[in-house]
Amino acid sequence: MKLELVNRLLEVKMAISYKGKTKIIDKLVIDTGAAHTLISSDIVDDIGIYFENGDPLVSAYGIGGEEYSFRKLVDFTKLGTHEISEMKLDFGDLNDWGINGLIGLDILMNGKFIIDLEKLELVQNH
Repeated sequence: MKLELVNRLLEVKMAISYKGKTKIIDKLVIDTGAAHTLISSDIVDDIGIYFENGDPLVSAYGIGGEEYSFRKLVDFTKLGTHEISEMKLDFGDLNDWGINGLIGLDILMNGKFIIDLEKLELVQNH
């Protein structure tokens, strides 16, 4: 799958399905420093993903300090041809970053992805 180099960041698209509604999300940055994938809650509210009582709250630490998000079980994620069923994803506020999310090691390692920086490709190591 082709990666886009945007503002010196590697971006991809990924599909998310929740309660039977599927959406393709762009502007997702490949982040090998993130343990979990984080998606902007604003970009998925149209498919019914929003904070509800009982959703686990998750804290993460990064360059911007401590951030909070909520965790939801989605029907599936699909990055390229790699699909993960019933995956827990984190959703939070990414308004100040100009991106729609981060693809973390939870997805990258599950798919055994290799980042080819010369060709700007994300390939699976089968």
